[in-house]
Parts: sequence; structure tokens; C-alpha cells
Amino acid sequence: MNILIQAYACAADKGGEFSVSWGWIRQLDKRVQEQDKIFVCSLTLTEHEIEKSGLKHVELIPVDNLDKFMKYSSKQYFYLIWQYLAYRTVKKKNLRLDVIHCYSLSDFRFPGFWSNMKGAYTIFGPVGGGQRCPKALIRYDDKSHYLRDFVNWLCKVNPMYALQVKKYDAKFVANYETKDYIKDANVLVDVPLDNNLQKLEILQRSNHIPTILCMGRLINKKGFLFFIDVLEKLPRELPFKVMIYGEGPQKDLIEKKINLSNVKNKIQLKGYVKHEDVRKIYEKADIFVVPSLRESGGSVFIEAMACALPVVSLDMALSRILKENQCGLFVNTEQSKNEIISEFANDIEKLVVDEKLRIQLGHNGYKFVNTQITWDREINCVYGKLLK
Repeated sequence: MNILIQAYACAADKGGEFSVSWGWIRQLDKRVQEQDKIFVCSLTLTEHEIEKSGLKHVELIPVDNLDKFMKYSSKQYFYLIWQYLAYRTVKKKNLRLDVIHCYSLSDFRFPGFWSNMKGAYTIFGPVGGGQRCPKALIRYDDKSHYLRDFVNWLCKVNPMYALQVKKYDAKFVANYETKDYIKDANVLVDVPLDNNLQKLEILQRSNHIPTILCMGRLINKKGFLFFIDVLEKLPRELPFKVMIYGEGPQKDLIEKKINLSNVKNKIQLKGYVKHEDVRKIYEKADIFVVPSLRESGGSVFIEAMACALPVVSLDMALSRILKENQCGLFVNTEQSKNEIISEFANDIEKLVVDEKLRIQLGHNGYKFVNTQITWDREINCVYGKLLK
């Protein structure tokens, strides 16, 4: 059997979508038969990474004629160019492909051209992108959400888009919001628990003052400015400290807002952390907060729950699935900005003062990710009998 994976953003030593793309390749390499091949189209993956990891069945396909377009790589439309060139490159090779899996970028708006390939079983996803910033919190987001919402609307009304997606044999979406755009897709969490985080030994936490952890790129959609407003609503006498890890273009603005806040002495902005060091950081925390305004999934959720941390976030996207499994406290977004901020602050306060609740919700999350969001389950849901 020959499998082709579109893994645009892919790397062995990065988190997020890069890591998940790499996970698909690595996990399939373990499961295919000796004579099978896994072909990969990627912008970022290198032959060196493949060789260093000892993958036996993986072959990277360089995309033809890409150099002349690399000057546009910072533009949003570059991904469309890359998708078309990748499709043309593969088609010219006349490979016998049994399965084509379009994963990264994990975005429902870009189904690509793979469903046009004859003779192969085609898979799209899991993809996200249907989630929107809550109306009451739009002031915290950047203006790109207007274009994003317009493109989402175009996908809903464009018959050519619907036809392209319909031609895929199997479709998977990462959350209920994206399913609203691809009605016949199955909902499947798009960030499986990495094998090295499975069934960790959970150490007894001994923080005298509860530690709240927040981690992510310092950009608008991650909601750090919103998070600071939430923290200012907590009682002055409440004992807690906040550790924020990440880098990004909003760093100076976030630092300035922290310094002007009434909780500046309780917040530490820690900067970038290497992917291999994140586990140690989770293990030192008591509560994990994800203030993101619009997130399809988020590997940080899964990593935190693998370390038995209770989660607090807005009730949207992946959080809706986590709420069904009582993995944390999730804030209703169908209310005013002040009401959302107040409820978010109240949920954090509940966990700060109630150690038993922290432990119970952390245990629920730990159990959920170790049974329901594993690579075994992910591969079985997407590939099923194709690998048997």
C-alpha cells in the first residue's frame, strides 16, 4: 500500500500542528507493512529529520517550482500556491497511491486538490477553523477576524468549495463549530496525546501558593490581554501566582498591561520554552488556563491534562468536548464582556481555594486523554480497515 500525506507544517522538534503532522507520519510508519510506502509533501520537513528518526517507510517528495514563489511565503495565499504545486508534482510522478491524507494545514477553508486524484481513497482532516471569537470579546482580537469570517461565509455559500470537499471519501473536523461547515464530517480531536506523555506518574503537588499556568504564542487570538483583565477581578487577598510562557509580537503590550495592573506582583512573564521542557513546567503548576479567543484544538490542553492539571477556558471548540467529560471549568460565551470576565475569574477562584476540586477535575482530564485522545484511537478512526 502507498500512502501520501500532505503535511505542510511538520517538524520533529516543534509543538502544535508541526508536532501533530510529524505524529501522523511517525505513527503510520510503525503500523504499515514491510513493503508499504509513505510519501510526504511538506514545506518544512527535511530528509535529515526523517533519516535521524529512523523511519523505514517514509519518502519526502520535493515540491517542483517552489523556489520562485518563496518570496511570497509570508502571505496567506502562499499556502494555496504550495497546495497546487504539490498536487501537480505528485500527479506528474504517476505514483500508484492507495490513500491520500490531506492534513496540514489543518484548516477547513483549504481542501486542496487531492480529492481529484483518481483511484485513491482520500481523507481530509481533522481540520478546524470554524470557531469564532465570541462577539463580546471581539475588542481583544485583531481586525483579521473580519476577513476570516467573510472567508468562512464564502465557504458556506460557494458550491465549488462544497463540491471539492464532498469528493473526499472521509472527512474529519476538530470541533462542532467546524462541523457546521462540513455537515457530513466526523468530529475527531486533532491533537492526540503524544506517546511519551501517556500514563505519566502524577506527582503530589506541593505548592504553598497555587500556581496558575498559561502558555502560548503572544498574539491577539491567544487572549492574554483578556486574561489580565480576568486576573484583576480576583480578590486581592486570594493567594495565587501566574506563570506565562511564550514569545510573540504582543509581548511589549502584554508587559505594559501587566505593569499597569493591580496583579503585577503576581504575574511572571517567562518567555520561550523548548518543547522538550514543557512537561517539567506543567508538573510545577496547579491550574492550567487557556484564555484563547478562538482555537480549533490546542496541544497545550492535551499536554496539561496528561499531567493531571484542571483546565479553565472559554466554552468553545475543543473545550466543548472537554466540558462533556468534566475535565475543567468552562465559561459561557453567550453573555456580555463583563459577565464573561466575572465568570472566568470566579472559576479560577474556585480552583485556587478548592484543592479537592482541582484534583478531581485533573483526574478526569488525565483519564480522558489517556483513553479517548490517543494515537491508537486517532489512527483507528481515520484509517480503520485500510491498515488491516
